[in-house]
Amino acid sequence: MKKLYSAFVIVAICLAMLMYPGTYARLYHGLVDTFVLLQLSNFSSRDLPLTAVDQTKTPVVFIFDDGWNSVYSEAYPLMQRYGYKGNIAVIPSMVRERDYMSYRQLAKLYMDGWDILNHSYSHMEGMYFRCDEMLSEYMRAREWLNRHYFNRSMNMIITPMGECNPYLIPLLIEKGFRSIRTSDNVLLLKRNEATYFPVKTIHLSADVSTETAQAELMDCWSSGNQAAVLFNLHKISDFNDSMQMSFPPQKLAALIEFIHANEDKFQVVTYSCLLDK
Repeated sequence: MKKLYSAFVIVAICLAMLMYPGTYARLYHGLVDTFVLLQLSNFSSRDLPLTAVDQTKTPVVFIFDDGWNSVYSEAYPLMQRYGYKGNIAVIPSMVRERDYMSYRQLAKLYMDGWDILNHSYSHMEGMYFRCDEMLSEYMRAREWLNRHYFNRSMNMIITPMGECNPYLIPLLIEKGFRSIRTSDNVLLLKRNEATYFPVKTIHLSADVSTETAQAELMDCWSSGNQAAVLFNLHKISDFNDSMQMSFPPQKLAALIEFIHANEDKFQVVTYSCLLDK
């Protein structure tokens, strides 16, 4: 009788899962997220090895905008091979959505030394002249990052669409944000002023060759101007979408191999490490 009852319960659960898959999926993800939250609550960035920027080398920073899942599946293993750390500009509202990283994946990268940066909560378009709403977007994203224990770089903004209205800057300073990265520049926010941080931004998309990226690197190193090289990427995929947001994994692998072969000239660092130097 007990065996029959157990079999009945198992069948009932299976039928319920087939009838209400969304409910059980949410329950499963909720349990996983709770476990990850507990892991992160006991994690401290102070446990990570200290990395100092070598002033004799050109710093190289990889920032992956939006938090696409392909960064975890394709870029992370490539960079992990040499112990390189990258940066994810995350959109909290898109976490665990189709083709985006989950909380568990972001936590894995964070505890491995990657930065999780503030890319606004929703990444809405047409916000350039809506400064108050944009400020709210950054603050809401910061609250999400803090609540999920991604607090190391929650005050470092990566602007959606690469734009920042100058009238927004004093509002961000007042609210304690530390920096802004636009499509071409990095601004440090301190007290009542914003100052430019010297960087050379290179946007890596499907139409950019590995040779071009390598030449840009060598040019920055040979010029000796102390500017960091900031590679901006989105998806890591062979699929060339209409938005030109993909960079093939083979090209990324070749670029990383080139940097590794020239470690006497280049040093891969995180965004927070670079700005805190």
